[in-house]
Amino acid sequence: MLGTGALKRHWWVGIAAGTALGLGGVVALEAATDEASAQRPVAVTAQQLKINQKISQAAVRRSNDALTRLGAIEAHPYLFAVSSGAVGSNLVRGNGAVSSQRVDEGNYRVKFDRNISACSWTGTPSVDAPPVPDAVSVRIALDTTDAARTQLVVRTANDAGAPVNGGFHVQVIC
Repeated sequence: MLGTGALKRHWWVGIAAGTALGLGGVVALEAATDEASAQRPVAVTAQQLKINQKISQAAVRRSNDALTRLGAIEAHPYLFAVSSGAVGSNLVRGNGAVSSQRVDEGNYRVKFDRNISACSWTGTPSVDAPPVPDAVSVRIALDTTDAARTQLVVRTANDAGAPVNGGFHVQVIC
């Protein structure tokens, strides 16, 4: 250990070390802030360009595939049909509904513009203007005679279960 007397005699060592550290910091700062110098251009081969092109094409294919998959899971709007229950074609309005036709007393076929076999269907008796219909039941099933699976069979009946013509609303949720 050095005593206080030795430190007083060697003061110049501390000043020299401090000066060296300060100058080192200045030199490092100068080197870090120098402007970049132009480098010699690197030659690119045709094979490297082909590799980059294949990588880009693969990225575009993956992107297009992802967009296609997203399109398949987008929310689909509700489909519905409003039928008057009249003889013949009786589609009043709808979304995705192509037609509604009375087949015979209380039996209807409602056709949509897409396959609805994986969807849920509900139906209610209704009319567009008063009076409100008497107690009528509505039963719905997928029309299995339709290979495209785009049609529903709708049956309307009175309290006794006898077929009766009547208006109805059908909702299809996919």
